[in-house]
Amino acid sequence: MKIDNLLIHLHNNVDAFSFKTRHLERLTEALPDTVITVARDNRDFLARLVDAEYALVWSFRSEWYESAPGLKALFTPAAGRDWVAADPAGRVECHHGSFHGRIMGESLLSMMLYFNRRIARSVEDKQKRVWERAGYSDCVGLFSQQVLIVGFGSLGQSAAKMLQGLGARVTGVRRSEAKGGAHRVIPFDRLEEELPHADHVVLLLPGGRETDDIITARHFRAMKPGAFLYNLGRGNCYREEDLLQALQSGQLAGAGLDVFAEEPLPHESPLWEEENLLITPHSSAISREYIDLFIEELLAKVRAA
Repeated sequence: MKIDNLLIHLHNNVDAFSFKTRHLERLTEALPDTVITVARDNRDFLARLVDAEYALVWSFRSEWYESAPGLKALFTPAAGRDWVAADPAGRVECHHGSFHGRIMGESLLSMMLYFNRRIARSVEDKQKRVWERAGYSDCVGLFSQQVLIVGFGSLGQSAAKMLQGLGARVTGVRRSEAKGGAHRVIPFDRLEEELPHADHVVLLLPGGRETDDIITARHFRAMKPGAFLYNLGRGNCYREEDLLQALQSGQLAGAGLDVFAEEPLPHESPLWEEENLLITPHSSAISREYIDLFIEELLAKVRAA
């Protein structure tokens, strides 16, 4: 792929998601013959679109395509399809990031270890200046447990590889029968028969109507008593009241949630009050290497084309 000019608009209120000088230097070094322009703001970006052939963006509206007659492709770090609209005319390609698994896998692992190694107890004991070793006798190793990953795309397979490296037994769940490399994979219609065997249930489902409330109260009731649930996909796949019921009844021993039906999570949400619930602010992919990984993925695509 030969890129003659590249327009960049990657401003974000999360610092790790923002384009920086080192990123520009990396692109300039790797693409010495490309004219690279970094837009100052949204207005400047829209003014420069008329001459753009390729663009790096966080968001792009469908009506903007009319202002970009020479645009050939968009590249976005985002894995989800929420912020970049498809070209109504089908002329402009859009390439989404696929590097997130390395970062999100570590976030998932930290949640699992938080529960398995009783980190909340450690924090509480430190605050009380208590030395209580006997309280850790119920810690358990991932190497002796079974993990069920619902949503077994690139993110799920990346997480599975990491967890298998630690000795966990991993099963992936997809909409239809499909291969998952070296991993055991089952279709979604067999999910309920697998839930009673899983110590950890991981949800990595995309958003959209197809996944609205796809995990029901029936699924929560089928889970192994004392299991843990994690959601790092989208917050539309279950009703939060069903999750609360599973936690409060003791069916689930705990949950780690990074995504929610409404974000930011409202101050009055009862989820905040659950002691056995770990909450992170949709931050499972936030890392200072984020844009660096995106740039390297982009350059690999350019070299391969």
